[in-house]
Amino acid sequence: MGAAPVAAPAGWTTVVVGAAVLAAGATGGLGPDGIPVDLAATVVRATADLVAVLAAGAALSAVLVPGRVPGADRVLTVAAAAWFCVLLVEAAVRGALLSGRPLSAVRADDVVAYLTGPTAGAGLLAAGATVALLAGCALSGPAAPGRGAGPPALALVIVLAGAAAPAATGHAAASGNAVVAVPGVVLHVAAALVWTGGLGAMLVLAHRDDLLTTALPRFSRAAGWALAVLASSGLLAATARLGSPVELVTTAYGALVLTKIVLLAGAAALGGLTRRALRAGRVPVLAWAAVEILVLAAAVGVAATLTRTA
Repeated sequence: MGAAPVAAPAGWTTVVVGAAVLAAGATGGLGPDGIPVDLAATVVRATADLVAVLAAGAALSAVLVPGRVPGADRVLTVAAAAWFCVLLVEAAVRGALLSGRPLSAVRADDVVAYLTGPTAGAGLLAAGATVALLAGCALSGPAAPGRGAGPPALALVIVLAGAAAPAATGHAAASGNAVVAVPGVVLHVAAALVWTGGLGAMLVLAHRDDLLTTALPRFSRAAGWALAVLASSGLLAATARLGSPVELVTTAYGALVLTKIVLLAGAAALGGLTRRALRAGRVPVLAWAAVEILVLAAAVGVAATLTRTA
């Protein structure tokens, strides 16, 4: 996979982390007694989500154009290693939150208590095991000559499972309507990764017209399905968590959900413009896609705060 301009991933990272911090600050997710720990938890969760998007984009690019993106396995391997490291840091931060200690004084037993205590700890453990499996898939031998390292579809499924595990065992599992909330949040995370990661993959493939010509129409169809799943699963998850529509404007959680709805609606509108340009044979759709992924990056940041504060 060709290298993307440095400014692009740096900009996406800034948007994701910035949106998460702003959302947490606006809804009381930071302090006042533990601002450093709360801030660290917000940043590390947003970073984990961002690395998951990177891994999804690498896997999806290999699915869309099998055997023709030779660098995808390398990106996937690096993403898996980075993701695992971020999860280790998150475990330490969550251990500090659970014990009430500052980050500098967190102990190994605090981390173990978190991982073996609340359901969210089990989700983080499951995510770590899944990411280790992803690394093994990325490092495995080619499934077939010219097909790259590991089965791309399997790698994509593993990425989606690893990203969904913390969300599925967090506030969704604690909901009074968990039977609806948990499947809803799993589908929501998977659809968001396919949409956002796929857009990133398209931008990276932009310098190869032969690859883009094949991948872009395929991704456009996948993005349409992802948007439908994202909207329906988001509605299910919000319905399970909110008692009434009024809570969208009267609670901190509702305000975050409403913000995310607005961002996703904007990204969907940009996606519609991109698809229309594609059908008309106008390929300068990448500028629209770049703006779309920035809007989605902000939505990912808000979603990270939803996971943290709900």
